[in-house]
Amino acid sequence: MSVGTILHVEDDPNIAFAIERRLSKVGYDVVGVDRGRPALDCADRRAIDVVVLDLMLPDIPGERFLTLLREKSNMPVIVTSARSELETRVDLLREGADDFLVKPFDLKELECRIEAVLRRSRSAGVMTAAAERGDPSYSTLKYEDIELCIDSREVYVRGDSVDVSPTEFKLLRYLMERPGTAVGAEQLIECVWGYDGYDRHIVEANIHRLRRKVEVDPTNPERILTVRGYGYMFGASSPATAMAAAG
Repeated sequence: MSVGTILHVEDDPNIAFAIERRLSKVGYDVVGVDRGRPALDCADRRAIDVVVLDLMLPDIPGERFLTLLREKSNMPVIVTSARSELETRVDLLREGADDFLVKPFDLKELECRIEAVLRRSRSAGVMTAAAERGDPSYSTLKYEDIELCIDSREVYVRGDSVDVSPTEFKLLRYLMERPGTAVGAEQLIECVWGYDGYDRHIVEANIHRLRRKVEVDPTNPERILTVRGYGYMFGASSPATAMAAAG
């Protein structure tokens, strides 16, 4: 029985063979494509659980692939690349990548990253099932003009529906369930991503994306505040309040 469908976008045949063989052995259905545009067509036609995307594609840059995919889908994307510069990683995470692996990497690490992404993505289905059972803990979180519907995994800002990825939804929910409480970046990495001691830039990038979606002015946030040197807080009235909560 398949544990999920992976779209692997990689033009190096040796790398593609090694990764696709390994993922197939552990139970994934793997669709391998060596070009960006055919991969976009595949994502339109098939139910894909996770995209594993190489940046160096022969027809379109991986960054462009990610932009085009995000225009129509929030399916999880793990980027793989030999480019290790921090700026590249942060830019891709801010533009919608869910994770980033620097080549060369251990195939076991890729498996673990895919499993973590799938847990976040599929948690929405678990929440919906609990809501259908009448579990009162699964309902709606509201804060002023932001409404998060846990059962249907929808977010509304000022009455308008906002598209969020599974990771963004889980991150926003985690913060909204703790209004006025400073939450450390390490705690978010562990509880939202399921990682231990992982690069905190992935948190910063997702916070950046959420602010673009829920704040009136993302450059001057009033909902998701930074607690300097520690993490983030939802719903504090001012940055001073956030700093006091951390200390």
